[in-house]
Amino acid sequence: MLQTYREAYERLLPLVEKPTRYLGNERGAVHKNLDAVAVRVALAFPEVYEIAQSHLGLQILYDILNARADVAAERAYAPWPDLEALLRARSLPLVSLESHLPLADFHVVGFSLQYELTYTNLLTMLELGGIPLRAADRTPAHPLVIAGGPCAFNPEPLAPFLDAVVLGDGEQAVLDVVDTVRAWDRRDRGDLLAALAAVAGVYVPSFFTPRYNADGTLAAVEARPGAPASVRKRILPDLDSFAPPADPIVPNLKIVHDRAAVEVMRGCVKGCRFCQAGYIYRPLRERDPERVVAQTTELMARTGYEEVSLLSLSTGDYSGVNPVLKALMDRLAPERVAVSLPSTRVDALSPRILEEIRRVRKTGFTLAPEAGTQRLRDVIQKEYQEDELLAAARSFSELGWRSLKLYFMIGLPSETEEDVRGIVELAARVRRAAKGRLKVTASVSTFSPKPHTPFQWAAQLDREDTVARQALLRHELGRRGIEFRWHDSRLSWLEGVFARGDRRLADVLETAQRLGARYDGWSDRCRIEIWEQALAAHGLDAAFYLRRRPLGEVLPWEHLDAGVSKKFLSAELARAVSSVLTPDCSIERCTYCGACDFKGVRNVDYHPEGAKGGLHHGARISRWAELLVPNPDASEFPEWETRTWRRVRERVRRVKSHHPGSAAATDAPLPLPLGRPAEAPSAAAGEGNAEEWLGAVPSSLTPAVEPQRAVERHRVRYRKLGPARFIGTRELTSVFARAARRARLPVAFSNGHHPLPRMAFGPALPVGCSSDDEYLDVDLTTPWAPAELVAALGAELPDGFGLLSGEVVAPGTTSIDASVAGAVWRVDTSTLDEPPPAEALACAVAAFTAATALHVRKTVKGTERTIDARPLVRRLAVVGDGTFEVEIAAGPAGSVKPSTVVGELLGLPEAQRPLLRVHKTATRFHPADASATIHAA
Repeated sequence: MLQTYREAYERLLPLVEKPTRYLGNERGAVHKNLDAVAVRVALAFPEVYEIAQSHLGLQILYDILNARADVAAERAYAPWPDLEALLRARSLPLVSLESHLPLADFHVVGFSLQYELTYTNLLTMLELGGIPLRAADRTPAHPLVIAGGPCAFNPEPLAPFLDAVVLGDGEQAVLDVVDTVRAWDRRDRGDLLAALAAVAGVYVPSFFTPRYNADGTLAAVEARPGAPASVRKRILPDLDSFAPPADPIVPNLKIVHDRAAVEVMRGCVKGCRFCQAGYIYRPLRERDPERVVAQTTELMARTGYEEVSLLSLSTGDYSGVNPVLKALMDRLAPERVAVSLPSTRVDALSPRILEEIRRVRKTGFTLAPEAGTQRLRDVIQKEYQEDELLAAARSFSELGWRSLKLYFMIGLPSETEEDVRGIVELAARVRRAAKGRLKVTASVSTFSPKPHTPFQWAAQLDREDTVARQALLRHELGRRGIEFRWHDSRLSWLEGVFARGDRRLADVLETAQRLGARYDGWSDRCRIEIWEQALAAHGLDAAFYLRRRPLGEVLPWEHLDAGVSKKFLSAELARAVSSVLTPDCSIERCTYCGACDFKGVRNVDYHPEGAKGGLHHGARISRWAELLVPNPDASEFPEWETRTWRRVRERVRRVKSHHPGSAAATDAPLPLPLGRPAEAPSAAAGEGNAEEWLGAVPSSLTPAVEPQRAVERHRVRYRKLGPARFIGTRELTSVFARAARRARLPVAFSNGHHPLPRMAFGPALPVGCSSDDEYLDVDLTTPWAPAELVAALGAELPDGFGLLSGEVVAPGTTSIDASVAGAVWRVDTSTLDEPPPAEALACAVAAFTAATALHVRKTVKGTERTIDARPLVRRLAVVGDGTFEVEIAAGPAGSVKPSTVVGELLGLPEAQRPLLRVHKTATRFHPADASATIHAA
């Protein structure tokens, strides 16, 4: 029987900042009998829950693995520092969310590598999970530690810590890995690694040895005898062969991307030369648009989300974007469900769809010109023309958007001062084009060269040059009334070191982790002095990794084949030098990048036509698309196709002429002479990637629906026990609102710019407290029988919630909050680390009875003050071993937590009081409102 740590964690959760991160009781979470399955897989993400749970790739693998009866997949995310400290202090392991099983007891621990600055979190998770950091130190009893994701295409800094790496698409590969692990006899770990090395797309780092030249550069990466000289990525030829997750996890905590997500397309062939994803995820593969609409509609009914995101690297290039958007808006707008379009191109939407957008409320839109001048946009293959950008700004302002964010980069190859100042001028012209109706923000990151891109040989700015450019931009943008947001130069520097790092950096990683490096992608958490110390300790220089690489130099990732040939990448670099654009091979000629074999692997799209060598399904959906987006002018070109495709039909692509005097893309960035001194922004003021993720706002199309009148108010009594007691008041509204959507309740919404479901809860229950007597009012637009509402809503709530009864209350009934006079609580002291003896409880009651005042500290709206709690406490008694019963009044003047009262009487330190187990047994109402209370049948 496997040992789990659910009870031990429940004792810790009252002591952490956000206990909801660690519950594992979300809607859609899968709980299997782990003793009954053949393979246990921990899907690990080395980031905090709010970021990790937003990652669609992990949800896809979770769904695929748990569909197999012989496999159990559970989740494990990096603990926030408060929980890590508690785990270390109490010698407890890091566990999975679903069963609270230690990571060491899984057969496979699979990490998703999305960002280089999560690597120390990965080591921390292994350490806390009871798994040796180094793969060489693991025995057959330890889990297989594997990794995938974009950073897996250069995993060398992590290589000594990983048993295996999956390159490319994981849907089929993860099943092959599981089959290999299941077939292993659990004796010789080397046999398992050899079997994995034979699986397509799986790289075993220990089977390869790097050799270095005297100057520190790589001489070669040599495969051991019998191993392949290189490993080619895995490709899923047809996205429709794997449907989107049927019942995805719906978090109880607000996460970064707090919405449903459907991947409409994988891969991008626009060829932006700085974009790693655009090369490693080739070829382009689109989902069937009709299926997307059907699957998305079903998904929203199952999840209850208020918003859905159509995901891809560039959703505006999805050939079915116009009919899909039209169909979803028609279906979802009446349900008050918004559609968001991340990564939307300026020229994505047809004029007819832009008119459709007039039906919806707008918040903000995001565009990414990336560079401030046309010359530099041509260098990087960013196909924005300035007139398109300005036209988009005018259109968005006329359609009612309130803000526009422009993404730029500094430090791009061949950048000059003119290019940096061009960011300012372009942002100012955009603001003028919108006639001041748009709040324009320029968000500027620092270019970091990535493996498997044409710029993999380019140099990266050092920290000093980065800060100088940021200072110039802050000064000049501020003068023009444009908000400026910038990326922390320290984090960009560290990202650049590890993005193109080699295996020697593993020692640096381990040293930095031992010294306390955690959450390095968070600007307020990154301790750059630790990294400088760790690099120095191992005799390595960051400048070595940030430098320009000669074209003939052996690169640390050359034995890993991302599908795009080195010959093509170097040719792209030459085109960049000449500012020559490369065609989009999904609608023009093939560029022979190497990603397609034109048999099983090729571009798959739903264009009406397409380039040679691709698989085009436009004819299959054209009738459906034309019904949704008709062609009023009866022109030869379908109205539903993207504007980019239409322009390609209408004209021959203009090839950019060479710009004389442009610097070679392989040169180090040109020095930036600043015309006047400017105050440099402090490093701490910059954003990290984590802050950017947490603050991300998609381009959401929020439906504007006519308000409906509420005809009936239901008052529901419910119970909140077990893991649900850690779901806070702010999260409660979202949990119940989404459950109501899933239950198809006709909930009324408020009026105003941001309509909200008309639900009202009783006084807030302190986080960590359970209750048998909570109340909710919900307004409906259609009458429902109370028993049916209780049954329907109760069936959709997460574990720990139980609906007890309900009734319709008369119009004008006093709100729950105003009706409540107090509550009866039981406070169990046996959960303390050192429970007090019975005599101490008796003395506390006697002292309270004799006291005329009880002064306690209370925080009100962020301000701590002392109050006299004695008038609020109506009764206090000992009712069992180590248990108090206390009745506390509530009213306009507020109330006090039972843990505060008991803690003060027992003289408990503040840090210990959250460990008291508090349970509400009854809610007391004012006599005049007693008729509004509900009693269980």
